[in-house]
Amino acid sequence: MRARLFAQFVFLTCLFSSPFLAQTNQTHLSLRSIDGLVQVFYESLGFPEGKGPDWERFRNLFASATSPCVRIAGDSVMVMDRESFIAFFTGRITKGTLKSFDEKEISRSGEYYGRVAQVFSTYEKRVNLAGGGKPVIGINSFSLYFKNDRWWIASVVWQDESAESPIPKKYLPAR
Repeated sequence: MRARLFAQFVFLTCLFSSPFLAQTNQTHLSLRSIDGLVQVFYESLGFPEGKGPDWERFRNLFASATSPCVRIAGDSVMVMDRESFIAFFTGRITKGTLKSFDEKEISRSGEYYGRVAQVFSTYEKRVNLAGGGKPVIGINSFSLYFKNDRWWIASVVWQDESAESPIPKKYLPAR
């Protein structure tokens, strides 16, 4: 009986002190602010060659698996849910067209009311870093809400800058 209790104690101690739990708690703490949520968004997508995005952290940012993820490129609009976006992104990695990825926020603006936020996050991204990936800038438009002591992504829409759609100066870093 004592041996069984000791085994249960050891199991529970390991479970509640595991690095996974610490990372999960740390992620939850960082999601209490919009700054933290945006940082985790970019960190979860980035990866060096030979690795992949942190899909568990990415999934944890969204209100649900059906949260819209919309990519705008020229006249094309690609509407996906969170899981379809993951499949699309993973497909590019599997095909070898996306070997590494780095994206960071360079500027932000937003509108805020109570527990609702609309955030424009201007990003700079690079793909296939070993090949000297050329930087591309664009805007992620996040619809966010605050519930259960943290921020959630209700939807994200993004568009890379192009000659036809240059990013207005008000969304670029101050120089």
